[in-house]
This record gives sequence, structure tokens and C-alpha cells, in this order.
Amino acid sequence: MTHSATGERLGEGVLAGRAADDGVLGWVPALIVAYITLLSPLFVVREFSENSDAAVTASQSNAVNQLFWIGLLAGVVLFGWRRLPRLLPVLRQPTVLTILAFLGFSLASILWSPVPGIAFRRVMLQVIVVFAVVAPMFMVSDRAALLNRIVAVFLLTVAVNVVPVLTQPPGPIGHEGIYAHKNQFGLVAAYAFVFALFGAVRYRGSMRLLALTVAAIALLEIVVSRSKTSLGLSILIPALSAGVVGLSAVSGIRAVYLVIFGAVFGICGYVFFNYLFDYSFADLSMLLFDDTTFTGRTEIWDFIFGIISRQPVFGQGYGSFWGTGAGSIVALEAPGFIGQLLQSHNGYVDVLLETGAIGFGLLVLFVFFTLFDVGGFRGSSRAEAWLVLCVALFAILHNMLESSWFRGYTLAWLMFLMAAAYSAAQKEAAR
Repeated sequence: MTHSATGERLGEGVLAGRAADDGVLGWVPALIVAYITLLSPLFVVREFSENSDAAVTASQSNAVNQLFWIGLLAGVVLFGWRRLPRLLPVLRQPTVLTILAFLGFSLASILWSPVPGIAFRRVMLQVIVVFAVVAPMFMVSDRAALLNRIVAVFLLTVAVNVVPVLTQPPGPIGHEGIYAHKNQFGLVAAYAFVFALFGAVRYRGSMRLLALTVAAIALLEIVVSRSKTSLGLSILIPALSAGVVGLSAVSGIRAVYLVIFGAVFGICGYVFFNYLFDYSFADLSMLLFDDTTFTGRTEIWDFIFGIISRQPVFGQGYGSFWGTGAGSIVALEAPGFIGQLLQSHNGYVDVLLETGAIGFGLLVLFVFFTLFDVGGFRGSSRAEAWLVLCVALFAILHNMLESSWFRGYTLAWLMFLMAAAYSAAQKEAAR
């Protein structure tokens, strides 16, 4: 046996030992993704979809959901109690500090919430979710194995959704897969597409071929879902992230600076183009969605900003506006279809609505610090740097038209949280 082959065998043995040492903790992130993409649609979404009053249903607790997250929290503490001291240095991470500050302010907002019982339940859920996602990232030794398991879950999710796509007719606005709405199906397929591409780079042989096949199927699932937002981001973000990571490697400039420069350049370019050709926001909406209101979103935002003006600093209270029952502001004052919604279709607007300028400022800081961690990522390969950047940018842009920031256990929010924790954990380990 050659020296090189011996080294490879030893390396594989070390990785296997590290993965074995991580035990249950090493499976927690993959289990969370599986719950959102596969288990939750069967036990949670189905119950919601059969009820005609969305606001009343959303205001009620769900026993299956509570059991899962409380059980997961207990599992993380039980199987990781020897590693809990590893979390102490984490408190110096700016990303973690801003998350804790946001959760602390959200807990305080119960004092002025019109529905303190609902607000308390949602804050506690968010505390459990954040701990269950973030803690394992800092407690495990083999983070690369975490990514492999998450990739496997997404590959399985794509395969499961092939069955309803082939056997069931699409809904009036797009195919829903195993989910309650076509946008959720499109979002899951979009993340699966990104992780399948990552698997195609990371794997070899037949596994690479499998990952490429699943990536192609995931892209087709996005198309049949007719989720324009997910389709556009699936095409834009992987290419943009690859360009940023490649340019960063060649130039030596941190990726975060390239992202910020690109964002500023894009905004300035749009303003200049708008001024030069009188190309309005409504024209952009017509190009993307075939109407001038971003499929009704501008009507929602007009109503929501009127509500924000009532409590601009502190907000209505975390989790205290959407889906809070028949006596809520939405039920009593919202015009037309807005009364049946559970979000404003903009994550930044919803954070401003529920936690005011204080919560919004903390969100901006959290995204800013996360971008610096992701943009300066030092993983085991450029593929990992590309993946975490894809996940971060996806959530940042997706929240322009949908709402997921600090919102329950929505997929976009938890994937961003995983990317933030993964990058911060790698930075902490490098110290």
C-alpha cells in the first residue's frame, strides 16, 4: 500500500471516529430539516389545510409540533450535556449575541402584546428552535458530516415529491406536492436544488450522478409549482454565489465585501435606470408577476405600514399580529383578502410590524454579522463556502417577497440560522 493510500485510510478513520463521537447530536440538524420538509406536512400542514379559518387555526397550539420541539430540546441537552461548556465561548460571537438580544426583546414585548398567551407560546417555541439549531453546530466535532446528512434529507424529499407530481393534478395556481401551498413546495425544491448541486461537487462516482439527477428533478419540481420567486432565486443565487466565491479566491477580497459592493451597485443601478427610462416599481412587478402590485403585495404593505405607524418603536409584540384569532386587528380592520393572510409577504416588514424599530435594528445587525461570518468562511472546501453563501443570500432575498425572519420553524429561516451557526462555529474552531 502506498503512503498516499495509507494517509487516505487514516483520514477516513479519523472522520469516522469523529462522526461516531458526535452521536445523536450529529443528526439533529438533518432531523430538523426532515421534520420541516417531510414529517410536518403530514402531521401539521394537513390539519391546517382542512380548516377554513386560517387565523383561528394558526392561533391554536399544535400538540405534534410541541412534542417534537420539546423532545428535540430534551435530546440535545441529554446527549450533549458533557459538551455544554463548549457553548460558553460562543457568547462572544456577534451573531449569537444579536440573536439573544432579539429573543430577549421579543420576550419583553409580551408585556404590551394584545395576546400575551399566544405571544409567550411563540417566543418559547422560537427560543427552543434557536437553541436546537445553533447548539449542535458548536457542540459537534465533525460538521462536514452534518452537511452530508442534510443533503441526504433533501435528496429524499425530492424523491418523495415526485409521487404526487406524477399522480395528482396541480392546483389552480401551481402544484403543491405534499404541501399545503405551491410556494412552500417551490421553496423546498429550491433548497433541494442547491444542496443537490453541492452534493454533485462533493461526491464522486455514482453518488455524483445521483445528486445531478436529483438536482434536475428538483428544478422541474420548481417549474411545476409555478413559484416564480423560488425559480428566479434558484437560477440567480447559485450562479451569483459561485461568482463571488471564485472572485474572492482570485482577488483575495473577502466575499462579504463583494456581496455588499454588488448590492450597493445593484441598487444604484436600478435607481439610475429608473431615473433615465422612467422604469417604475410597478413596471418591475409587471415584468416579474404580470401585474403592477407584486401579486397583491403592495396592497398588503400599504395596510401594514398604517398599523406600524401606531407602534413604530416597540411594535405590536412578537407573534402578536398575524394568526391571533377572530378579535385581532387583521380580522377587524384588514380589507378584502388581507384578512385571511398569516403574513405580510415581506419578512422585514413583519419584523418591523411586530417588534418595531428596535427589533428591526437587531435583525439588520444579525444579518450584517452573519454576512461577515459567511463572507469570511474558512471551511474545508470552496464548495462549503459556496453553499453557506447560497443559503444566506437565499433567505435575505426570499424575505423580500415572503416572510420567515424569526418566524416559527419556517424553512428559509432555519436554513439561514444553520448557515449562520455553521460559519460562526467554524470561525470559533479556527481560534
